[in-house]
Parts: sequence; structure tokens; C-alpha cells
Amino acid sequence: MGRRPDGPIVNPRAAAGVVVLAVIASAIVWFFGVGVPLSLAVGGVVAAVGLTWTAIRDGPSLTWPVPPVRSAPGARRGLSETAWALRSRGGVPERALGRARAVARHRLRLLHRLDLDDPGDRAAIEAVLPPTVVAVLQSERRPELDLAAFGTVLSAVEALAPPTDRTATERQPRP
Repeated sequence: MGRRPDGPIVNPRAAAGVVVLAVIASAIVWFFGVGVPLSLAVGGVVAAVGLTWTAIRDGPSLTWPVPPVRSAPGARRGLSETAWALRSRGGVPERALGRARAVARHRLRLLHRLDLDDPGDRAAIEAVLPPTVVAVLQSERRPELDLAAFGTVLSAVEALAPPTDRTATERQPRP
């Protein structure tokens, strides 16, 4: 039997039990009139199946590990989950507005190096987002938003694109 650094691959007591079971199976088959070579073959098959079962059962799990789900705050999945949290009556819940703020904060920081909470960056933020959207995102208390206004906020946040320094001729595909 092979050994791993932390111990044997198969439990020795279980392996001995499987071998005893294989010998008993061979003897029973021989007792009922099967020839010796075929009885030994039956015992070998019982031993092979039993040892394999013991190794699989006692060994480490054979399932593929499931990678953890990582969700970036600015991902589209966050926006779609926010859309499902909306209600048709009563305005937009605070939780949905908070998620939209988190997504906007992340995308502004990642794409434009701007901080939504910094008053000095407000002019630069209003250059990439409409001023009404910036006012909603920066408001301390919950504004009474209807679904249409919140849809405008989400569309503006989703439309944030990275700044480009290329000229118009560089953007055209080469033949």
C-alpha cells in the first residue's frame, strides 16, 4: 500500500476485511462447484472492487472544488440585482439607492479616479454624469425618487465609460 505524508491511503483494517471477504466469496463459489481458477477470479474481482470502494470512501473528496463567487461592486450583476429590488409603487427603497451609490462610487473611482464623496471632485463628476444624477447620488437624506428618475440614475451610472485620449483617426479600424 502506498503512503501519503499524512498516513496510509487505505485503512489497513478495512483492507484486511475486504481480503477476508474475497477469500470467503472464493470459497463459497468453489463450494457450489465452480472450478478453482474461476473461484480465484471471483475472489480477485471482489477484492478489487472492495479495495477500490474502501480507497474512494476513505480518501479525499473527488468532487471539483467550487470557486467562490466574487462580485465586484461595479459589475452588471449588481445593477441587475438592484433592478429586481425595485417596487412599482412607493418609490425606490433606500437599499436600492444605496446599491446604486456604491456602484457609482466604484465605477467613478475605477474609471475616472474621482471620489463621489469629495466635494472637490463634484465639477469633474458633473462632466461625466448629468448634474441631476450627481445630486441624487450625493444627497445625504433619501430623496423621493420614482422609478423613472431612478432608471435615469441607473442608465447614467451604467453608461460611464473610461476616458479616451485617442484621436478620431486612431479609433477607426485599420484596413
